[in-house]
Amino acid sequence: MCTLGGGAVSGSPLVGVVDDDEALCSSLVDLMRSVGYRAEPFYSADTLLASGSISSFDCIIADVHMPGIGGIGLVRALREQGIKTPVILTTALLQRHLDDEAASTGAFCLLRKPFETSVLLECIERSLLK
Repeated sequence: MCTLGGGAVSGSPLVGVVDDDEALCSSLVDLMRSVGYRAEPFYSADTLLASGSISSFDCIIADVHMPGIGGIGLVRALREQGIKTPVILTTALLQRHLDDEAASTGAFCLLRKPFETSVLLECIERSLLK
């Protein structure tokens, strides 16, 4: 795990970022920290699930397609464990069925890559109000 950086303050929302693309994962963690959130990177959903700290996250950002468990599978696993942490899914795929599948599993929203930073931050803000 990385240490706190940027403007993150103890007690600020904690965001888990799950993406097998290490550069994108690191960029999203840096973005979260630059706006004052605490953030932890995970390069697979399996690693997040095995971390033992899932319930400490206020929001999770996860890629839909990753080796092992993808983002939709992650949402299912969390819900099966009774964890209601909002999950924002991201994908580069255009398949329309993903919108329905994400919604039916309980994902908070699904963003298509490339997405605007402002759209992601707005989605996170809305998820934190729930």
